[in-house]
Amino acid sequence: MPNPVFAVHYIDMRAADALPVSPDMILGAVGYGVGRPDFLPPECPFIATPLVPADGAAMVEIWSADAVCRPVQVGQVVGACNGDLAFGAIMLDEAGAGSLEAAVERAYLGIFEFLDATGFAAPIRFWNYLTAITEDEDGLERYRRFNIGRQQAFSARLRQPLPPAASGVGGNLGPSMIYFLAAHEPARTVENPRQVSAYQYPPVYGPQSPSFSRASIHALGGVETLFISGTASIVGHKTLHLDDLPGQIAETIANLRAVTGAAEQAATARLGDHWALKIYLHDAAYRQTVDQAVDAAFGAECRRLYLRGDMCRAELLLEIEAVRQ
Repeated sequence: MPNPVFAVHYIDMRAADALPVSPDMILGAVGYGVGRPDFLPPECPFIATPLVPADGAAMVEIWSADAVCRPVQVGQVVGACNGDLAFGAIMLDEAGAGSLEAAVERAYLGIFEFLDATGFAAPIRFWNYLTAITEDEDGLERYRRFNIGRQQAFSARLRQPLPPAASGVGGNLGPSMIYFLAAHEPARTVENPRQVSAYQYPPVYGPQSPSFSRASIHALGGVETLFISGTASIVGHKTLHLDDLPGQIAETIANLRAVTGAAEQAATARLGDHWALKIYLHDAAYRQTVDQAVDAAFGAECRRLYLRGDMCRAELLLEIEAVRQ
């Protein structure tokens, strides 16, 4: 099986003494509880998130490629690209936009300008980190306002029929931000047979349904990569196991298995066995319990990054996303 042409690395700053890849092969870096690390060359794109690691230790997420990457900035979007992939990131300017919806729409339109300028037509994965995600803002929850702004931009500029995979998680350390990966060809979207597609949620979840697919498969260099969106204890469109951590863990893993099974049927080649999980916890004290369940489901060798975050539904205790190559 060919080697993947890109990869994600989770670096613990307590033990970081060298980059895992050549600096000119870095698409972008994302900080959790840390500013730009000293080991990162100044030309490498970096963005700090409003989330912190569950154990309080600073972590950096690095996306690398197998070809030299060149830094690019278009408007407020900073990033890098090579011949196959682009990475980009932008902070939300809520104060300057007048409303959260307008800030999100402006940010996403800026992302599409970046994609146009770099020649990448297809966003394949988004990460949306929104401060105070479930708080009320003038009578409407901030996540619901976010969904309005995102869809306005997608309606205007997204060229593919279904939205890409994505995560939407709340943080409390600094401004909201978005980062993304893009390619020349779109990923193939995958839905979870146990869940209603998020973009078809009923109006009870807000005036605009969340615009993301449950997962997607992207083929590049003879390798198919599975991106699983943020996944939680939701069946149909309803949250299950209120105030029940073991129940939510089990349901979340059942959903991950279901969407993985759907992806394996949709894949044109065998998916790889290497997992990288990003696990968002409402309370850092959940980590040991979740870790044991993840070991049992995915193996002790699977890479993982635990973050303290607020889910897009206040009753959710955890959410897990994944990359499989």
